[in-house]
Amino acid sequence: MRRFAATGLLVSLALAMTPASAAPEPYEINVILAMTGLAGFIGQQEAQSLHALETTVNATGGIRGTPIHFVISDDQSNPANAVPLETAILAKGVAVILGPTLTGSDAAVAPLVKNSVVQYFFSPSMKPAAGSTTFSSFISTNDLSRAAIRYFRERGWKRLALISSTDASGQDGYNVVMENLQLPENKGITLVANERFGIGDVSVAAQMSRIKAANAQALIAWTTGTPFGTVLHAVSDLGLDLPVMSSPANLIRAQVLQYASFLPPQVYFVGGRLGSHDVVRPGPLRDAQNVFFHALTAEKVAPESTHVFSWDPALIVIDALKHLGTGATAAQIHDYIEHLHGFAGVNGLYDFRDGSQRGLGLSSAVIVRWDPAKSTFVAASSGGGAPLGGH
Repeated sequence: MRRFAATGLLVSLALAMTPASAAPEPYEINVILAMTGLAGFIGQQEAQSLHALETTVNATGGIRGTPIHFVISDDQSNPANAVPLETAILAKGVAVILGPTLTGSDAAVAPLVKNSVVQYFFSPSMKPAAGSTTFSSFISTNDLSRAAIRYFRERGWKRLALISSTDASGQDGYNVVMENLQLPENKGITLVANERFGIGDVSVAAQMSRIKAANAQALIAWTTGTPFGTVLHAVSDLGLDLPVMSSPANLIRAQVLQYASFLPPQVYFVGGRLGSHDVVRPGPLRDAQNVFFHALTAEKVAPESTHVFSWDPALIVIDALKHLGTGATAAQIHDYIEHLHGFAGVNGLYDFRDGSQRGLGLSSAVIVRWDPAKSTFVAASSGGGAPLGGH
């Protein structure tokens, strides 16, 4: 029956209902986000997404008549702050926690979980153990990297350069790129430059000069938040005319617009199926995306891919609670998610039966490019990174 869970949830979200005059106390779902600091761009959008989902769910009956409320704590993009926040939430005896935003914070709190609570990390860099009570949002960074390299390869850009930050997110990006370059499909690819930098560095001019000297045809910049702007600034200052690819963490229109004065002509991002909404055929996936768009626009928020980091995980947890009730234990919620399949989220049809603890694979990864004329992102590939015609 869980195969049809998404359809029922979407129908309930699409129908307006009059709130009860004496609603019970809300069911609180605790969330740790990077509302401020280097990843504030991402955390703020994750919070917007959760608020829109909360409004939509409560307008359609909540969880069996009980409203929900996301209780957000800010770790300020700092793993050291995430640990005491996690400890305090665990002391409440809750069944589920969402977040944190960044890989570093996720990794810092992961040892505290000990299968006592369902925790849905928002960083795609996390790789939870199969069967554990932890899950990871989005497509894995391994699959995202593989799609990005495929896109470059099939566009004929085979002399690649990599620049990654030394924090946890950047380190993971470095690892997955190096791993994917060893695949037989990429035997024609050459990594001509491999540079690192600290997230507090104000310039990467030296690293970019070496990339220029290596005659790279394309650049993968794996870092999150404001350090991505530092990379783009160096590309512009040195007059490098090469396509730049970055992670979904930077797929934020407001962020890219801030970089307009020094943005390279070709900027790409690897993200999820939301990026190809304009070519998604009618069906459960498109219906799920339409609900997402409606909820965000009703809040006067322009929907973006980074909103999905929190939307889909929260949607899945709420679906579990709708079936199990607000008294569900962590073990019951975990079991429900582990067996969930055919569930339509914004970024694809989820199937958790493969033990990946995320439910999405390579086919959900899509490349988008920044269109400066339209000031927006447009699809540049189909699922898995295969270039669309003309891109």
